[in-house]
Amino acid sequence: MAPYLSMGEAHRRIADYLSRVADSISSSDGAALASLLAVSSAPPSTPLSDALSAFPDFPRLAADRYPHLSDLLPTLLRAIHSHSLIRFADAYSSFEKAANAFLQEFRNWETPWAMEAMHTVALEIRLLAEKADRELATSGKNPDKLQAAGSFLMKVFGALAVKGPKRIGALYVTCQLFKIYFRLGTVHLCRSVIRSIETARNFDFEDFPVKDKVTYMYYTGRLEVFNENFLVADQKLTYALMHCNPQYGANLRRILKFLVPVKLSIGVLPRITLLERYNLLEYADVVTSLKRGDLRLLRQALERHEDQ
Repeated sequence: MAPYLSMGEAHRRIADYLSRVADSISSSDGAALASLLAVSSAPPSTPLSDALSAFPDFPRLAADRYPHLSDLLPTLLRAIHSHSLIRFADAYSSFEKAANAFLQEFRNWETPWAMEAMHTVALEIRLLAEKADRELATSGKNPDKLQAAGSFLMKVFGALAVKGPKRIGALYVTCQLFKIYFRLGTVHLCRSVIRSIETARNFDFEDFPVKDKVTYMYYTGRLEVFNENFLVADQKLTYALMHCNPQYGANLRRILKFLVPVKLSIGVLPRITLLERYNLLEYADVVTSLKRGDLRLLRQALERHEDQ
């Protein structure tokens, strides 16, 4: 249980948070703003969430103090409050309203100073939607928040897919969309976004941040695997592997999980040491059978691992 807070102390904490959000916007401090918009990773009890519980009239406080941000701040505080109470569906609904208000502000800013904050909003709405859908499914309700998050992110993509410096942020949002579509099993929806990235004159792929290009190539490579375009899948997944930060072993393993069978399908056998290093030994007996030309062993190996 949170310690007792006086109304005065609760008021001070909320006012301090609101002031920091408003100041980060007025000073175009994207990094500071991004940190203030993160909701999903917060523990149930924080100084701010405790203050929101102790001061129920926080929406009016936010709207009265900063009327020019009255569409953003009250709903953002509601999202933080609901998340702290483990009411994830409510948190998502409030955050979506705040996100739409933020997107409107973002469109009006001429420079991309708030790109980091926009990316935080894109990430947060996906993570909150996942939490909300788990909560809704558990209670027997329709888990529709992740689909709604995808619709919102398409609006964000539209705001970034324009001429000018903001377009550099489009690939990150694309990757968040991919994660949603793959989770929902609606990977066909990736195609329209891919066409925009790969054919629009607004984008030069090499201009995007490396980490976003790696994620993009990973997901588009997986799409090519599903479509059995193994040569193209090999190119994309190899790009992801070669440009992935070598310190991120878990990400390397995710890429190899798809790249190894692609390599096998085109007749390239990985080294056993590679499989051992990334704990992919489920492919070791397949490699052994191919080296021996043992079709019976190969058939057994494929049957053993077809559902993995």
